[in-house]
Amino acid sequence: MSLPFDSGEEYIEQQFSELSVLQAEVTAVTFEECTFTDCNFSETQFKRCTFRDCQFQNCDLTLLDVDYGRFQRCKFTECKLIGINWAKAGQVQWIEFHDCNLSYCTFMELDLSKAVLSHCLAKEATFAETNLTDANCTHTDFEDGRFIHTNLTRTDFRGAKNYAIAATENTLKQTKFSLPEAIALLDGLDIILENPTS
Repeated sequence: MSLPFDSGEEYIEQQFSELSVLQAEVTAVTFEECTFTDCNFSETQFKRCTFRDCQFQNCDLTLLDVDYGRFQRCKFTECKLIGINWAKAGQVQWIEFHDCNLSYCTFMELDLSKAVLSHCLAKEATFAETNLTDANCTHTDFEDGRFIHTNLTRTDFRGAKNYAIAATENTLKQTKFSLPEAIALLDGLDIILENPTS
């Protein structure tokens, strides 16, 4: 299969639309201020690739391999990013996900401070040892997600749902939650909660 990207090349301010690159390998390519629209990169390996100030709109990136990749100031909107192990990337910084499917993704041990994960589906996503300081996680569904030793300082979970965050195992400082979902924070505590009697 002929690839639209040449290994070792640099692409600046280019627009890519309706590309279909499946189960391929792209190596050591740099993309800067590029836009990807309606592209399908399912199961493709972007090894040692750099994405800087790039935007992805309505793309399918399911099982993308980001081995030693760098993602800086990238924005994903209405994309499928299912099953990506972001922990394999060399750097993930100032990244934004809007209305995306992040199910089964792993963000283990990453610094996602000031990241945006808004209005997303993050079913069974893993945030173990992740730094989510000042992150925007509003209106995201974290069904069966895993938060273990996660730094949630000033993280905004308002409007988020289905999260299971153990207050004793994670850092919660000025973290924002909304009711009634915040009641889930009491799970695992040795307390008795009763409704007030009239």
